[in-house]
Amino acid sequence: MVVIGGVTRLTDSGLSIVDWRPIMGAIPPFTESQWLEVFFKYQTSPEFIQVNNQMTLEGFKQIYFWEYIHRLTGRLIGLVFFFPLLFFTIRRSVKSKVLIRCWIGFAMGGSQGLLGWYMVKSGLVNDPRVSHIRLASHLMLAFTIIAYLLWLYLDLYRGKKEKIRANPENSGQLIRFGFALFFAMYFVQIAYGAFVAKLRAGHIYNTFPKMGTNWVPEEAFIMDPLWFDLLENAVSIQLIHRLLAWCLVVLGAGLGGLLLTRISLQPFQKRAVHLFFGALVLQFALGVTTLVLHVPIVIASIHQFGALVLLISAVNLVHGLSMDKIEFMAERTLRQIPQS
Repeated sequence: MVVIGGVTRLTDSGLSIVDWRPIMGAIPPFTESQWLEVFFKYQTSPEFIQVNNQMTLEGFKQIYFWEYIHRLTGRLIGLVFFFPLLFFTIRRSVKSKVLIRCWIGFAMGGSQGLLGWYMVKSGLVNDPRVSHIRLASHLMLAFTIIAYLLWLYLDLYRGKKEKIRANPENSGQLIRFGFALFFAMYFVQIAYGAFVAKLRAGHIYNTFPKMGTNWVPEEAFIMDPLWFDLLENAVSIQLIHRLLAWCLVVLGAGLGGLLLTRISLQPFQKRAVHLFFGALVLQFALGVTTLVLHVPIVIASIHQFGALVLLISAVNLVHGLSMDKIEFMAERTLRQIPQS
């Protein structure tokens, strides 16, 4: 679903369906007259009038395909989740606490559909451009839902045990703070990734590591007020996206090093650390590749999917650390010293 959403955005297909019919919208046009009807609706939209007024019916079918598949996949996800959940609720064969958490997940999915339509509506007015802020909110909610459901699944799969303990040097608190900071920065990065995609900020300054001949371009941070620059200036947005990528790599490497050197981990936890750092480095490399190749759709889509892989690996790691008793190197060493 995330990949299809990314392709829909990159192919400018998101405004091809100008109405929202949650039930009947699942049925696509089949006959020539039905295609002409939906094409006529699109021809009344600002995007066709101002941008695509030369588009033929065949060209419309191509952009219609991605938006239709995106919406259809959302409906299928809802059905696949709803009916088994309803069955388990009626049978009362699942603990009520788990059912409540599942229903919360279902409600989040429904909210995602509403937010998606709210996003599309922003491009059906006089300005045929989807709000990049609404687009970022739509993407961030999708990632939040995935993280929430993954954590729920891991709770059921692994079970709850003793939480991570801190040693006298406060490594535990440092790790908790480090991951809290990582996730906060990560979701800001997701938002700026959506900004880059919507404002086509990836098509400017396609050099790395510098932006052209400078580390900070002259066009960055020139709008007033500053908050407007941070949300609207494509050059500033690309720069922030780069800086956040560097910060995440450094912070992720520091957390990984701290875990591997200061804590006695179980084998599955060590694998989780390695997967996390591997996903982080791979995502950074994909971002650079997408930039220097001028944002090809295939690589850009893989880059967005890489962001999801990184989220999954981070959630898996944090959950794995919180599930089992973790023994700090310093504590283990002290216990090994013979007592007098």
